[in-house]
Amino acid sequence: MPIDFKSLRKLETPQTSVMGRSLDDSERVVVLVKLRDGAKRPSFVTPRTEIAPRIFSAEIDAGQLQKLQADPSVESMSLSQSLPLIK
Repeated sequence: MPIDFKSLRKLETPQTSVMGRSLDDSERVVVLVKLRDGAKRPSFVTPRTEIAPRIFSAEIDAGQLQKLQADPSVESMSLSQSLPLIK
């Protein structure tokens, strides 16, 4: 089932290129997650990289975006984008 980005209130505004395509629940995405002050990381997410004490990146199935949206410990999230190769 395609992800409805408009339903994800905690998702920071993604790029137009991301909004223009639909994601299937099983498609893997890299997400940057910011936790609320004093909150613990959701147990269903394994961090890839710790960026700051309350910010980390993780690779998840797109279907888990709804789960992050519902988690009270998550303040905001953002879809990571691949940077173009510089030659």
